[in-house]
Amino acid sequence: MYYYASRSMAIPVFFTILGIIFTTSAGFLLHFLFQWSTGVPAAALFSAVNESIWEHLKLLYFPVLLYTILEVSVYTKKIPGFLYARTLALLTALLFIIAGFYTYTGVVGKHYLWADLALFFFSVLITFILTVYIQKWRRRLPARTMAAALILFSATALFFIFTFYPPHIGLFMDPASGIYGMPEQTRLESYLGKKLFL
Repeated sequence: MYYYASRSMAIPVFFTILGIIFTTSAGFLLHFLFQWSTGVPAAALFSAVNESIWEHLKLLYFPVLLYTILEVSVYTKKIPGFLYARTLALLTALLFIIAGFYTYTGVVGKHYLWADLALFFFSVLITFILTVYIQKWRRRLPARTMAAALILFSATALFFIFTFYPPHIGLFMDPASGIYGMPEQTRLESYLGKKLFL
């Protein structure tokens, strides 16, 4: 069974469903990875180091990035423009998390765990389902694989850099503690004397 992206090329439903399951599960684990690693900097790069919205974007971004790399290795030659479609879908989902969080917290005045979990789950669905629809209409969009790769590379670099050097704006602030970036210390220099890995 397939989601048909065109008359000749299709994205398998199996990979879409598997991607949703993988991303949801991996995102949950990444939420606790930094804590489980007792603050290892390498873990901080990929997992949430505080409760800010920015850090929680990692829970979607990195599982999707890893799964996308696997998908590209499987069928990118059969589905030209796939990486471009996935990148647009992922960026849309990340913006959905940000907009959704600030909208509902602005209305009710605080955030709820169940609402945050719902935002995450819907963002996962948006990523994988929107990929299918963008791919379906790919003839109306340029299949810029190199541009998509550059966007993903740049986004990854920003996640890494802002883990240790977060801008002091609301998007990067932990609403519970008021800190930015790493707990207690927010600069990479503080970890130069510590092992980067377990």
